[in-house]
Amino acid sequence: MAETMLDSAVDESDILDGIIKTDSAGTFAFEDGEPAQYAKMVMKEMGLSIDRHKAKQIDQDLVDWADLILAMDSYGLEQMRVMFPEAEDKLTLFKSFAKTGKIAVDEEDRDSIEDPYGEDLETYRECAEEIKRYVDKLVIILEEIHG
Repeated sequence: MAETMLDSAVDESDILDGIIKTDSAGTFAFEDGEPAQYAKMVMKEMGLSIDRHKAKQIDQDLVDWADLILAMDSYGLEQMRVMFPEAEDKLTLFKSFAKTGKIAVDEEDRDSIEDPYGEDLETYRECAEEIKRYVDKLVIILEEIHG
């Protein structure tokens, strides 16, 4: 959900469109897995589609390609720090970076956005709303950096 929301916001930005490229991967992704039905429904309610999204596992090529890697929760962040210790200087929590514009060394669990997988539709809606709030903040930070 976050990648699609960010892609949409970047496309709408006069400053970021054509500059910011995104990709999405997980530390425990079922390769080529489809998004959860509730995720599709919530995104559709927001006027966005993730129907073509396929899950993929983060790998060294993606880590090397990325200038910044934003983890949604502290568990995923810690997994990536173990898997890719050389990337420490570009790994941070999405919510933390969206609030500060900085890569934090000591992030707190309160800056995690938990995966709603397996939860009810309302939990997906709440998660999507939280992601959207922080995508909007992230876009402002990125526009300041690239403006």
